[in-house]
Amino acid sequence: MRKTAIGGLFILLVQLLALTSAWPVAAQEPDGKILSSKAWPPLPDFESLDDFGRGYFPRPVYDEARTQKEFDVLEITYSSDGLRVSGMLIKPKAPGTRKWPAIIFNRGGNGELGRITDNGMPCGLANTSCLDLVDLYQFAKAGFVVIASDYRYQGATVKRDQWGGVEVDDVLNLVPAVKSLDFVDSGRLYMLGLSRGGTMTYLAIKRGIPVKAAAVIGAVTDVKAWVDTRPEMGLVNGNQYIDGFAHIWPDYEHRAGEYYRARSAVYWADQINVPVLILHSRTDRLVPVTQALRMAEALQESGKMYALRIYEGDGHSLPKNRDDRDRLIIDWFNGPGQSSP
Repeated sequence: MRKTAIGGLFILLVQLLALTSAWPVAAQEPDGKILSSKAWPPLPDFESLDDFGRGYFPRPVYDEARTQKEFDVLEITYSSDGLRVSGMLIKPKAPGTRKWPAIIFNRGGNGELGRITDNGMPCGLANTSCLDLVDLYQFAKAGFVVIASDYRYQGATVKRDQWGGVEVDDVLNLVPAVKSLDFVDSGRLYMLGLSRGGTMTYLAIKRGIPVKAAAVIGAVTDVKAWVDTRPEMGLVNGNQYIDGFAHIWPDYEHRAGEYYRARSAVYWADQINVPVLILHSRTDRLVPVTQALRMAEALQESGKMYALRIYEGDGHSLPKNRDDRDRLIIDWFNGPGQSSP
């Protein structure tokens, strides 16, 4: 009888853990505490990248990030809602006496797609975390500490990503994490979101994250309209990467509209009280440019501070206009609204 009871408790514990996506931490650990860090694996040689990777960066840009010695690139774990959540931190090796501004980066993707931490696959289309590192290094070089979350959905629960649900807490809890670094200026925090990360950025702002300004690239701002244009992604009914909203969001049949609206910033632009720079490609095949145009219109109607730049003939993350993209973001963070795109 005792063995049966113990076995039942063990099964219950496994089931409870399966409802989360990261291992629990001790209850007394405060949200945002950095629990561990380790050096990021060295980036592979440029020649070893796949065609996507070699086409994403000019070789000199990639090689500079691969061989740089000024910054520590770390894979971190931090506490969030009692869980251990993975992320990335790029910080100066010798910060000196100055206080550095910091950027919270919100990645795109869902499930195993778009992971910010290394998934063990070769660098390239299957593992874009290495490419994110090179992109984010450009902001470190411009004078910012960079911190990012991989969100809580990992391992056995990676397909249960709520896409703008409880994992928004993992973004909010990066604030105490980065503020715990004594060389960071806690009064100069900024946020950058790519694709789904743009949605996360708007949600975090709605919830009052204390950033001075934000920028989004290829952001989804009306989730239902976006899903309707991308049925092949399986976001509703699932695929090999995600179980699908219909299976993840409780009572989807009756509450779908509520869930979509809660994640769609075009419906609550009046709550975006942070200057936002909106960057998008007119020919973006993953997120239609109408998502950016509608958001700009909603912000305009609400009297909010924003700037909009639409690029011609570029990809989802604007790789062809990387230099101009980064310049606009840095200028926006150094003085939001002072320089118009």
